Amino acid sequence: MPAKHRIVFFTGLLLAGVSVQGHALQFRFDLDRAKPLVECDVHRYAGENEDADACYRELQKSTDFLIQAEAAAALGEIRRANRLFRRASEVSDNPAIKTGWGKVFLSTHQVADAIALFREALLFDPNHHPARLGLAQALTDTYQGEARKELAQILNDDPAHPGALIQMARLELENQNTEVARRILEAAEKELDAYQVPPLEIFALQAAANLLDDRPIEPWVRQALAINPTYGNIYYIPARYYIITYRYREAIGLYQKAVSVDPELAVAQRDLGTNLLRVNDVFGARYHLNQAFDLDPFDAQTINSLRLLDGLDDMRVTVFDVDDEDGNPLGRVLLRLDEDEADALEPYVLDLSERAMRTFTERYDFRLQKPMVVELFHDHDDFGVRTVSTPGIGLLGVTFGYLTAMDSPKARAPGEFHWGSTLWHEIAHVYTLSATNHLLPRWMSEGLSVYEEWTTGPLKDRMLSFPVLEAIRDKTLLPIETLDLGFVRPTYNGQVQVSYAQAGLLCHFIASRFGHDALTSLLKDFGRRIPLETALQNAVGLDAKGLDEAFLNHLDERYGELARSLDEYSFVAREAQRALDNQDWEGAVVLGTDLIQRYPEYIAPGSGYDIVAAAHTASGDVDAALANRWAWFERGGHEPTVLQQLIRDLRSNDRHDDAVEVMKALNWVMPYSPQEHAWLGEHFLATGDSAGALREFTALLAVTPDNPAEAYYGRAQAAMLDSDQRLARNEVLYALEISPFYRPAQKLLLELANGTQYD
Repeated sequence: MPAKHRIVFFTGLLLAGVSVQGHALQFRFDLDRAKPLVECDVHRYAGENEDADACYRELQKSTDFLIQAEAAAALGEIRRANRLFRRASEVSDNPAIKTGWGKVFLSTHQVADAIALFREALLFDPNHHPARLGLAQALTDTYQGEARKELAQILNDDPAHPGALIQMARLELENQNTEVARRILEAAEKELDAYQVPPLEIFALQAAANLLDDRPIEPWVRQALAINPTYGNIYYIPARYYIITYRYREAIGLYQKAVSVDPELAVAQRDLGTNLLRVNDVFGARYHLNQAFDLDPFDAQTINSLRLLDGLDDMRVTVFDVDDEDGNPLGRVLLRLDEDEADALEPYVLDLSERAMRTFTERYDFRLQKPMVVELFHDHDDFGVRTVSTPGIGLLGVTFGYLTAMDSPKARAPGEFHWGSTLWHEIAHVYTLSATNHLLPRWMSEGLSVYEEWTTGPLKDRMLSFPVLEAIRDKTLLPIETLDLGFVRPTYNGQVQVSYAQAGLLCHFIASRFGHDALTSLLKDFGRRIPLETALQNAVGLDAKGLDEAFLNHLDERYGELARSLDEYSFVAREAQRALDNQDWEGAVVLGTDLIQRYPEYIAPGSGYDIVAAAHTASGDVDAALANRWAWFERGGHEPTVLQQLIRDLRSNDRHDDAVEVMKALNWVMPYSPQEHAWLGEHFLATGDSAGALREFTALLAVTPDNPAEAYYGRAQAAMLDSDQRLARNEVLYALEISPFYRPAQKLLLELANGTQYD
């Protein structure tokens, strides 16, 4: 395997390769499946793999292309199976051909092509249940909401179809509806004999239900291994439900058992490696990912994770300890940054991490038990692979227990996100998840992090998006008991973002109405597996229904009028923009001011603040424009180009202290502006803040200033504030090496030469 790997996207064609040995056991729910294939399947189901392989090899002598193709696929001979399915499809419109072919693509992780083939099979026979089942499986794997609809159609025709029932049980378990899932699985088990399929998958899902209910899984494990001693899925399938509930360390234990039972189960090797990487076991991760690649070279997730490991070796690693105000240790941080931006980012990441650790230790009465790992990636695809082994995800940051990873500000267009708030959000996850052993419901985990962004984080922004206001208006917010579904199985576009905001608003409401201690009470009760109703009674004295009612009343009081007038707001916004376009400055100011009064928290591009500032600027009223921009900043406005102009306007009006505050804010959204680093460094020198000055001039060097000598000279001046003449002399010499005639550096070197002598 090459030393360097590349991000892989599979498109359309099966890759070259002789065979794949590491696929998970597939159960075939097809009453029309050829009897010779079923006889071989029975050996495979029992773990009699040598007998199964011999059986499938014998079937390759068949004159039936479909039987040959299915046998080749069962042997892992992917190229041969692909060729045979193609030949079979040329001479027959049997939907089983496209269905079997789709399963080959599904087994090689080419889900889009598998979906296309399943749909083609259904063109031949809309009621071909194996194709519908394959389609539902593919849609489930890609988290598309149509999966439940496909399963419902199968069950409408055949309410006892075991394959559809098993898939439906999987969906219920994802939503943690364990009792519903158990009933479905019990119904499915009664129907398996007709398909000659053993209840192995049912036992694995029953074990998963036990896991979610905090009950032992061993009874189901024993039953499964008695049927098939090599059935690694009895551990692998339940492990997935640990992942869904963020319990990565526990999942690792199950993955290890899975590969112990079946070392050739490629997905278990892959996910073991992926999760070892999530807990910062880089060596173990590399070993198991290489094992997975050897078993299944088609898996893009494996290849991408190996490629990421190559990149981790090149990142800068910094380790530092954080103490409380009395000097008592709070925890250790291991920081990974891409080398080309480490100098610019490291001081700010260290500063924010330190403040966050002190803040959350106190607020949640919890000290970290292990070092916290913080990683920022300047390539968004690298972050995507770090997160889910796949590039192109829409997330900004993810936390795996004590490890948090996110995009650096360079991974996105300038100003696209506020990286300081994102890091604050993720570190909050480190504390709340670790304090409860990851037993928080999803809504509270995300809600607490959003709440902390709003109340203790580095950004003042409290803006709700229009889809959130529409959900408040239309009364489509989910009850607290089902709020988790908005994150894991959304039913409309944008529901995940709405659920984030709802969860944050709910936590904020609880804290404001009942005190922050109510949130801490919920946190501790969830960590002790106290049920929701009991935890709510302990924390706020209400049941779920009562809390929902109080919360919705609060939202209506706070946002109801605005939410009900969104159409009017949009009309005023259009008229304000039209006035601006027509150079009607007075009208634009009036209408823009109306928008601000209606929704003062709205600071996104195109807001009333933007319109009013543009109108005042165009009409020459620079004082009014500056006042408007300052009000925008006070509300949390953070668009970088606007912040930079605001800094210049404040400086030109001798509001230097205010300009400093804006420059500090700019660094949390776009820390790559040389001029602002230079100005901020000069401010810290003037106020005697040596650490601040050293940080800013170091960052200035990292963002390639026009004259690096000035940055080195600034570092020298910062060193002088600390009476560190040795460092000052070295920095001055760096400055003069770049610019020999730079007079300020010459003067400082002369002063140093007339002072202490050096070795």
